[in-house]
Amino acid sequence: MKRSLQVIEQKTELSVWAPRLLRIGDWLVSILDTEDGTPSRRFAEMLARGGATLLEQNGDANPDLRIVIRGAKASAEARRRAEVLEEAADLILGAARPAFARLFASACARWVND
Repeated sequence: MKRSLQVIEQKTELSVWAPRLLRIGDWLVSILDTEDGTPSRRFAEMLARGGATLLEQNGDANPDLRIVIRGAKASAEARRRAEVLEEAADLILGAARPAFARLFASACARWVND
């Protein structure tokens, strides 16, 4: 018996792997994760509660700071992707923590105001 293949829309795939962009004072911050996009979305929301401004995704953006949130890497492809992301990162987090998000957002705001 033949079954038809399910087509996965590429636009959905890209949105999972696209970085979350935020403005914290004068800094443009990019956040990615090595999982399905959920940790970076949560961390971006935490930073927004701390005073950051969420921006639209922009492939041409040149962020001042690149943050990658590590996750469990189940497949070889996921490990390779994580290695590439972490190599380009300025900051690698083991998890998205609300306390760190508050401190980070307030520290960035102080740098701008000083």
